[in-house]
Amino acid sequence: MFVINTLGGNPPFFTPSNFDYMKSFILLIWIIFLFACTSKTIDGNIYFTEKDLPPVIELAGEKYSIPEILNPRGLMIKDGLAIIFESKNTTDDKFHIIDLETRRHLTSKGIDGLGPGEITVISQIEDVGEVNKIWVEDPEMRIFSKFDLRDSSKLAEEQVKSPETMFFLTASTWVSESTLLANMADGWDKYIHVTIEGDTLALFGNWKDMIANKELPNGYKEDELDANLVSNVFQGALKGSPDKKHYIKSGIHVDYIDIIDLENYSIKTIYGPTREIPEFNIGYWDGYQMPDFGKNPNERYLDVYPGENSFFALFFGKTYKELGSPENLNRVFEFDYSGNILNQYQLDFPVYGIEVDEKNRAIYAVTVDRDPNLVRFDY
Repeated sequence: MFVINTLGGNPPFFTPSNFDYMKSFILLIWIIFLFACTSKTIDGNIYFTEKDLPPVIELAGEKYSIPEILNPRGLMIKDGLAIIFESKNTTDDKFHIIDLETRRHLTSKGIDGLGPGEITVISQIEDVGEVNKIWVEDPEMRIFSKFDLRDSSKLAEEQVKSPETMFFLTASTWVSESTLLANMADGWDKYIHVTIEGDTLALFGNWKDMIANKELPNGYKEDELDANLVSNVFQGALKGSPDKKHYIKSGIHVDYIDIIDLENYSIKTIYGPTREIPEFNIGYWDGYQMPDFGKNPNERYLDVYPGENSFFALFFGKTYKELGSPENLNRVFEFDYSGNILNQYQLDFPVYGIEVDEKNRAIYAVTVDRDPNLVRFDY
């Protein structure tokens, strides 16, 4: 309701002649505000800052109490079960199977060793769509091991070696029962789509794009850095959605996320909340350049979960020593596959790996506090 001065003096501010002008002015201010609070696309890449993030949604975690979980590193959800794997150790029971409805520990699997059916460490667990089956990746032995979630054996029922290619593969994820998507470390090609037998289906992306026109630490120039070093600076989690339609790569040292389209072998990169490449010195290992981030590097995106229509990225943004600190806890950013920021969730537990039950709107994670365990956040 507008109140118009009818007692003389100055003319009313709102009149038919200037009311349309005011509406246009308010619309203009709203548009400026809207664009100031959204990410920006430059040279095909998407950039956002802390100011572009949506309002924080605070999530209260409900922590489980499962004594078999000792030092968890990550997890996956399949058919109402949480499969939680431990950090590197020299003991058996590399992962635990938890019934999410009853909150009961069903069994633990994984025998430590180098023999048939044995594993040494787990970097990722994935579902390729087989009933009651999961695949475990052992980066030290460079093998993938298939386990049955319902049988009584602690050994893998099948093992296959990482594909033998002319490239050194790092992070990888299953595309189908016979093919993988992986990063490469000893050449400028960024991604390889490859069969288990080692046949290359496609090479795409270029590590040079990640440092082109960027300010590098210590005054380094682009031509001083080799592919092995650059690929290691930009390492991180690589995962596919359960329906194998979407693939996401995130940076553990750099604030970036790749949205990968395997249909046309294209990449859309998101940078944020910061754009900086962290400080490092050039070191050498076996003749290859390696980045030395120092004794207490800053860690950025710890894990990702690609869902059906959106994906979730676990953001840390602190040094590794602060991982279990109760201050400035992890956040989860949710994006759509066009790169738009949908939600920002603040967690109330320090966590490492995440998995999302989209049907029941629950984020599961493993905590890194004094009593690490499984935790659920309803969103």
